[in-house]
Amino acid sequence: MKFIKFPIVPILGGFSIGILIQYYVPITLVYIFIGLVINVICFGIGYFINVKKKLNSLFFESFVVLLCLNLGVLSSYFNVQMNLKTHISTFISEKNIVQGVVTEKLKSTTYYDKFILKAEHINEQNCIGKILLYVPKKQKTEIEVGNKIKVFETPKLLQNALNPNQFDYAKYLKNQNVFHEIKIKKTNTIYVSKDTNFYYYIHFIKSKLLKSYDVKCFKKDNYNLLMALVFGEKTEVSKEISNSYTQAGIIHILAISGLHIALIYGIILWLTKPLLRFKKGKLYIFLFSLSVLWFYAILAGFSASIVRAAVMFSVVALAKIVNRQANIYNSLAVSALLLLVYNPNYLFDVGFQLSFAAVLSIVVFQPFVRKYSYSKHKVILKIKELLLISIVAQIGVLPLTLYYFGQFPLLFLLANLIAIPLSSLILILGLALIPFNFLFPEIAAYLSMLVNFLIETMNVFTTWIVKFDIFIIKNIAFHEALVLLLYLIIAALVYFIYFPKSKNFKPILVSIIIFQLGYFLLNSNEKNNNEFGVFNSTKNSLFVATKNNESVFYTNDFANSKSSIQTYTRGKFVKNYRIEPIKNVYSFKKKILCIDSLGVYNTKQKPEIVVLIQSPKINLNRLISTIKPKQIIADGSNYKSYIKLWKATCEQEKIPFHATTEKGFYRWK
Repeated sequence: MKFIKFPIVPILGGFSIGILIQYYVPITLVYIFIGLVINVICFGIGYFINVKKKLNSLFFESFVVLLCLNLGVLSSYFNVQMNLKTHISTFISEKNIVQGVVTEKLKSTTYYDKFILKAEHINEQNCIGKILLYVPKKQKTEIEVGNKIKVFETPKLLQNALNPNQFDYAKYLKNQNVFHEIKIKKTNTIYVSKDTNFYYYIHFIKSKLLKSYDVKCFKKDNYNLLMALVFGEKTEVSKEISNSYTQAGIIHILAISGLHIALIYGIILWLTKPLLRFKKGKLYIFLFSLSVLWFYAILAGFSASIVRAAVMFSVVALAKIVNRQANIYNSLAVSALLLLVYNPNYLFDVGFQLSFAAVLSIVVFQPFVRKYSYSKHKVILKIKELLLISIVAQIGVLPLTLYYFGQFPLLFLLANLIAIPLSSLILILGLALIPFNFLFPEIAAYLSMLVNFLIETMNVFTTWIVKFDIFIIKNIAFHEALVLLLYLIIAALVYFIYFPKSKNFKPILVSIIIFQLGYFLLNSNEKNNNEFGVFNSTKNSLFVATKNNESVFYTNDFANSKSSIQTYTRGKFVKNYRIEPIKNVYSFKKKILCIDSLGVYNTKQKPEIVVLIQSPKINLNRLISTIKPKQIIADGSNYKSYIKLWKATCEQEKIPFHATTEKGFYRWK
């Protein structure tokens, strides 16, 4: 059957659809099992009839896809730990003692160090679950991966993004089964002890390798960048470096993925080539390469991109040992399926999506690359191959890049032409340094100086590229629907490349028209959504009035409001906006009174909405009795104690109260 010859892709499709269904329309366990029983029965009947050749194989294939869909739903349900009775949320009470192991260190904030705590006990009850742990830097508590932690604090649910179109860190963590957070406030509420567990040994080995490099031979930023390239240790990479690489379109080289695994796999094959002389040489090479690849994947943080690459190269290595050429589409599908079975939430991981989109794009555009990269001269051939592969990879990730990052670097070709070979050389030398660090430290010092020079060259080049700000298209408004429509255009383009006939150019034109129509409809829909809104902002206050795709932002601190303004304008397809200082009175279908820290207001005004900002010292009972507003709003610039007091007063007076620190952005249309 054709289905059996190419089985993994439809199975992956059904499994992925099942994950999406459970993610967006959660189904209870009872209904999942009922559906599973029905699907298994249908699959058995379909298989029996198909064997007897009494039914078209298409029906059996449909039963297989439906069964995989149901398994995807089931896998997604059990992957969410909050659905399980043993999850930490089941045992939380008023006073809690949480015990667990630190499994990961995250990038620190200005005032806190952040860790992922894997809970094992709460109030002496066995439990499962992950917690985001904040530890104040001023506390100077030394915490390392693998440490046992005992916390006398109550875990709180993570709070979702409070402003429109803002990056939702809570949602990102929830996809990793982190639903709660603990912020340490007092020194006597946390106790740290050492333990020899799996995480400890991995951290111990990684620390030894990291510390083996002679820091004196590197600039601080260069050392941190090398650690990101070689070990995926990005927590110390500066924000400036990260932003530069993002704007230049080469941030992908800092994420350990296929490029790193391919280089390591190539080095392993080269080093183990003498083993082919032995009878079972291929088996030894296979076992050794798999051990090294997966140990490196664990060491580098086991991210979606590196696991994808490790799985794929494992499939390639297995194909070599059984003397079979691995079909690239099946290899991709197998690696994706194994990853999604292990963790269905990988489907929503940006790295996972970008990684597969780039590789798949390179594969499907291979005829185009082969045709136009031919040259008799090896140097020209390699340059042309690199340029064309960069182009087709960028085509594959373009819809996702526009949606997630809202920008497109026009000089990405030039940036990748220099950065990819340079980063590959740095990675090879960085790995080669490891044995020299331990065996020949004097030689390692000279080699480190060379690596430092190469990294410095790459950083200078990236900074130079970013200076051409005019070639970076920023703040691009994009929507989920436009992602799908843009991929429709790419699919039509691929079809034309494989079947280059004039009539096959029509689907490209039709898909472009559909994309333009979709953009026009989305833009028109937002144009009719006029609104006035109050943002949640702790350092300053920010309001917005939007009419016909044009916005007026009211703030006294543009620098701290810039990020919120940009994300809002992207999501609302706002074409033009201007900044004005905050006023005390607004009119947007309703009269709005804003009371700031001075606490001064006109009692003759009869506003329907009162907005409190910058912690004004007012008697709210008197204000309510005098003005009689229909709604009171307090933004994030107010003291928490004031907000709590105002909330109680409004409940007593039976007036709706909206605190942006709790409920987020407030809008009325």
